[in-house]
Amino acid sequence: MIKISYYLSNLVKNAREQNIYAGITISVLITVISYIIISVISLLVGFLIFGGIFIFADLEYGLGTLFGVIFFLKNRRPDQSILKYGIVVGIVGGIVSSFLISLYQWILLLYFYYFIRFLIYTLISGVFIGFLIGAILSGYYMYKEVKEEGKEEYYDDEFFKDLIED
Repeated sequence: MIKISYYLSNLVKNAREQNIYAGITISVLITVISYIIISVISLLVGFLIFGGIFIFADLEYGLGTLFGVIFFLKNRRPDQSILKYGIVVGIVGGIVSSFLISLYQWILLLYFYYFIRFLIYTLISGVFIGFLIGAILSGYYMYKEVKEEGKEEYYDDEFFKDLIED
């Protein structure tokens, strides 16, 4: 029991230190697992349950990118740019997820043509949704950070404090 908690604490510590890679990994895992679950349910039912509202697999990409970018932003170091790395985590997570979803479809359907076809569809979806969610969440966190900085007191001199109190 002690070894498991030791390994879990090391895993969490390393994930927080390597927050960009951990955000991308979380994004990819959630996207691919949710896509596989939905496709398996579709195969069992006999018809496509959810292909996407606007573009291919948009719900899966949205969920994965949302959790991946939020993880990165909550564990961001002060020297890391919010907007730049938030968008990078979203786009790279979308690209890697696209490749894995296409690979899954290729294994499922056994035709290389489907791999290329699904790779093109999923790359369009993954990059677009990754960029969009990464930019929106990063912009929100930037706004929140600037808003919190505005609440800080900028005066340290007793003279200015006396003028304000009078």
